[in-house]
Amino acid sequence: MKAQESHISVALVRDLAHYPHEVWDLRLGQLDMFTEEVIEELDRIAWAEGNEYPNYSAISAKTGKFNWGASSSFSEILMELSTNAGGAVVGGAVILCIKSTYEKLISRARGDVWKSMPSVEEAVGIGKSRLNRHYDVAVEKLTLIRTDVDAEAQCYEFEFTHEDGRKFKAIVGAIKGIPSCTRVSAEGANVMPRPAPEPPDSGN
Repeated sequence: MKAQESHISVALVRDLAHYPHEVWDLRLGQLDMFTEEVIEELDRIAWAEGNEYPNYSAISAKTGKFNWGASSSFSEILMELSTNAGGAVVGGAVILCIKSTYEKLISRARGDVWKSMPSVEEAVGIGKSRLNRHYDVAVEKLTLIRTDVDAEAQCYEFEFTHEDGRKFKAIVGAIKGIPSCTRVSAEGANVMPRPAPEPPDSGN
């Protein structure tokens, strides 16, 4: 399926039991690629460092269609990429590959989600939304403590603190010329484990 709205994320993780160190999040409109083609492009990121074996990774995809007044289709694709496969930390080659992959994807989109740089207020909302999506933090429990604006690079960099003391960063417009690309990260090396899944109801 070629979706009218696509949400693509690459999360750099220690393992699947922990929240990511950072996530590169991209939203596109009218992407002229099938979901399977997007997954093939993301697969190449695991080979970016040129090792004999790729970094460990997992890719999940969800597609759907709305027919509620107006018809619309969507896809959500998440790649989780290990940052310590073979004992190595993911470095610049992986980041460069993420950027080049996203640039290729946006070249196949007939319209970006945002045509221009959002306002500061809009960008703060985007950053909080992505942190909620990837770190399960409630947006109302995040407090903005720092804002940097780079008009030339067309990006905003925000720092938030959570009421439990954790700190997060969000860069809206993380790739120059792509305002719908947001990079979010958790501060520090000790990223929290994800909650254990609920045990199945043995039931009733």
